[in-house]
Amino acid sequence: MQVKCSLCGGENDTHPGQKMLFCTYCGSALAIGDNDWKEHLMLPHKRDDKSAKEALASFINRKNLAAPKEIKVEFAYIPYLMIEDDREKMRTLPAPGAPSWSLPLPFPPSGNYCFFDKDLAGDENIVVPKEIPEDSWKILHVPVYRIRYSAAGENYEAIVTGENLLVISEHLPPPKPSSVNTANIFLAAVLFVVFLFAGRFGSGFLGRLGYIMLTATLGFSGMSIWEKVRKSGK
Repeated sequence: MQVKCSLCGGENDTHPGQKMLFCTYCGSALAIGDNDWKEHLMLPHKRDDKSAKEALASFINRKNLAAPKEIKVEFAYIPYLMIEDDREKMRTLPAPGAPSWSLPLPFPPSGNYCFFDKDLAGDENIVVPKEIPEDSWKILHVPVYRIRYSAAGENYEAIVTGENLLVISEHLPPPKPSSVNTANIFLAAVLFVVFLFAGRFGSGFLGRLGYIMLTATLGFSGMSIWEKVRKSGK
C-alpha cells in the first residue's frame, strides 16, 4: 500500500498495521488509516530575527521599493488549515483564532514537519486554534515572523515564514525615487564645454576631431588618477 504525502505529493510505501510514518521525500510526519482526528503537524524552527529582517530587505530591494526602516519583529507558531477549495486545489489558510495579521500561504513552508508537540517550540508563543472546520485536511503550526516597518513616511506589515523565509505582504512601499546624480551632470557639462573649446584649435574637421580626442584622453586619464587617489585616501 502507498500513501501520498499531502505536503510534497511523494508516494510512500507502508506496511500492514502501520499507523504513522515519515515521508521519504520531505520528512513530514504522516498518519495512516482511518482516523477520527485531524492530522496535526508542526514545523520546528529556531528563531532568527536577523535572517527574517534580511529576507524582508532583500525582497524589497529586488522589487526596487523604498527601503524599510524602524523594523520591529514578533514571532509565533501560527495554526494553519489545509483546505481543498471548489477547484480541488489545496489552500493553506489561517485557522480560526489565528492573529488578525496572519495571511494565507501560497504553499506550506518546506521542512521536516513533526507531529505536534508544544515542547518543540521551546519558549516561543504557540497560538491555539479556536475550532477546526470539518473540511480541513491537516492542521499545521507554522513558524511565522510578523514584521512591522516604515518606508517613505508610511507604516507597513509583512510576514516571513520560518525555514524557507518566504515574504508575504498585502501592501508594499512605493518604488524608490529616481536619483539624479548632479555631480555627473555637472561633469558632463564641463567636458562638453572643454571639448567644444578644444575643437576650435584645429583646422578642418580632422584637426578638430584630433584635438577633441586628445582632450578626452587627457580628461579620462586625469579622472582615473583622481579616483585612485580618492579611494586610497579613505
